[in-house]
Amino acid sequence: MFIAIAVFGLLIASIGLWGFVFPNSFTAWVLRLARAPKGLYWIVAWRLVLGFLLVIAAPLSTYSTFFYVIGTLSLFGALLTVVMGPRYIERYLEWLQMRPVICLRVIMLVGWLLGVMLTYMASKSL
Repeated sequence: MFIAIAVFGLLIASIGLWGFVFPNSFTAWVLRLARAPKGLYWIVAWRLVLGFLLVIAAPLSTYSTFFYVIGTLSLFGALLTVVMGPRYIERYLEWLQMRPVICLRVIMLVGWLLGVMLTYMASKSL
């Protein structure tokens, strides 16, 4: 289970790094994904899987509070994505795309840091 969390962490760190280095291409890709017929399902599935993995693994980890918090936020994000629907998600992403590049880079840097922390903490819990 911790190996799966470490893999998710590496993927999140990679996506964060991609968005930091190439913010415009990253935002365009996310917009295409959100507009795709099943794109919203992929976004929700990603958040659900990560959230459940973290919440299930939390009691077994030495970093249980961190795993609970991030897992719960991920599950809440999946629910929020479903409730908001594709139109609102698309409008939010278009709004985000109009922000200065530094705003997106800061967000992606936080995402990269989260991925690195997940990978580190999962590897320490093995």
